Amino acid sequence: MLLTAETRTPLDDEADTAGQGAARGQPAGRASGKEAPPARPSLARRRWLAGCVIGFLVLGLAGWWYRDAAGASVAPILARIGLATGAPDAAAPGAAAAEPAEDNVVRLDAEGQRRLGLAFGQAETRRIVLPVRTPGTIAFDERRVTRLKPRTSGRVLSLAVQPGDRVRAGQTLATLDAAGVLDARNGLAAAQASLGEAQATEKVAETNLKRGSDLVKVGGIAQAEVDRRQVDLAKAHAATLSAQSQVDLYRAQYERLAPGSGDAPGISAIVSPIDGVVTAAGITLGEVVDTNRDAFTVADPSQIQVLANLYGRDITTVKAGDRAMVEAPIQDHPGFEGRVRSVNAAIDPMTNTAPARIEVANPDGSLRANMFVSVEIAADLGREGVTVPAAAIQQTEDGPVAFVRTGADRFEKRALTLGVQRTDWVEVRAGIAAGETVATLGSFGLKAILLRALLGSTD
Repeated sequence: MLLTAETRTPLDDEADTAGQGAARGQPAGRASGKEAPPARPSLARRRWLAGCVIGFLVLGLAGWWYRDAAGASVAPILARIGLATGAPDAAAPGAAAAEPAEDNVVRLDAEGQRRLGLAFGQAETRRIVLPVRTPGTIAFDERRVTRLKPRTSGRVLSLAVQPGDRVRAGQTLATLDAAGVLDARNGLAAAQASLGEAQATEKVAETNLKRGSDLVKVGGIAQAEVDRRQVDLAKAHAATLSAQSQVDLYRAQYERLAPGSGDAPGISAIVSPIDGVVTAAGITLGEVVDTNRDAFTVADPSQIQVLANLYGRDITTVKAGDRAMVEAPIQDHPGFEGRVRSVNAAIDPMTNTAPARIEVANPDGSLRANMFVSVEIAADLGREGVTVPAAAIQQTEDGPVAFVRTGADRFEKRALTLGVQRTDWVEVRAGIAAGETVATLGSFGLKAILLRALLGSTD
């Protein structure tokens, strides 16, 4: 016969002791002389309750780990024991499809758009032109400036103009009592006399040669005499040519120094060769001047140039042919348009700048030399790119963004990589494609709505 040892617990011993006390007629609570403890559930009931609790725990854990496969059947049990979650798991495919995450999207109906005052623009491809703003000064075009010197030494007899006067081409500005004019006239007269003498000598030599040729045929003279006469004619012709050159020389000199019409002999005039304005006068009445002094400076102001000071990388960015807009302190004038003619190859060591020469038409003479102006040059960078209106760009902590309209009431925030930035448009190197619609005016309201939604999601 096999004997089985039953494992006993303190609770079992207590229960047996209480039973023995009741068999001897003592109350169960006083079997050991002490007050009996409160009655407890029986051992079998306690074991049954413990088994139920363990079973529910195992079932709950199984439902937690296998909720995707057995969620429908286990969900009521998990809910009874308090293990069910109030929101679907974000990783579950079904939940993601039902509630898509749109942290960068703002939905706004037509009424809301109207309240924000939303306006829209298109992203388009255009030539990238960088605006270069710089100060400048007005200067006369060197090709339209003449510095007049006296054509001969002499004493100033009259001054017809002063700085600021407008003159015409061929107008006499001053006259000089010049002895050089008389010298030129006398030299011309002497040269003309020498020329007449040479011409007469040549004519005689030509006649002698003709007679000799006739006599040699009848044996009147020898052939040697005819040859000598030919040499004499050649010498006379050479003398005539030399005298003619002297006449031409003195005539040109006299015509250069000749007085104007109606002036007395010996008077030399200083005449303007162009239409323009007298900007400087370097002679005074009565003084003796020579040919090394500038008597007058005359400039044509109908076309001037602007010297725009370029710094740093702008020196290589600006090219000849770029358009420019010049703003001058002239009341009621919209501005002057011009084009860059050249950029100086040398840098000014004092200012570390290189001037760009901009040609500007100035028919009414509003622009004056040495005037300070503001210049904006449209430097063509030689490439095309996608651009959006400048009002579409919003700044955030993560960088510039824009809101792209992807539906009638849907606006998607896009992070942007910017290039050239102007006051009217901005180049977008990444983030937006050509043809997309962006919010311009009122886009700050979209940014505020999205920021409020994001802050609310973190509460």
